[in-house]
Amino acid sequence: MPYSDYPHGSIAARGEAIYHQQLREKVESKHKGKFLTIDIETGHYEIDTDEVASSTRLLKRHPDAVMYCLRIGFPAAHRIGFKIFD
Repeated sequence: MPYSDYPHGSIAARGEAIYHQQLREKVESKHKGKFLTIDIETGHYEIDTDEVASSTRLLKRHPDAVMYCLRIGFPAAHRIGFKIFD
């Protein structure tokens, strides 16, 4: 199913649900800070320190994957903004 067939926000909601219901307890203690890419249709996933690497490996296994990516143990995958140092 193409990404455009999913209602707004449903990919993230399904990815978060899979993570919290099936994967969190299994991966969080060993892989905190790494990126987890989930195929929301199959539940298959890849973990890597590099977001692109985890996504690329998942796409090699499932070329039509509908992917959701998160950073394990963090509320967001990336920070936005900057900090000015004195």
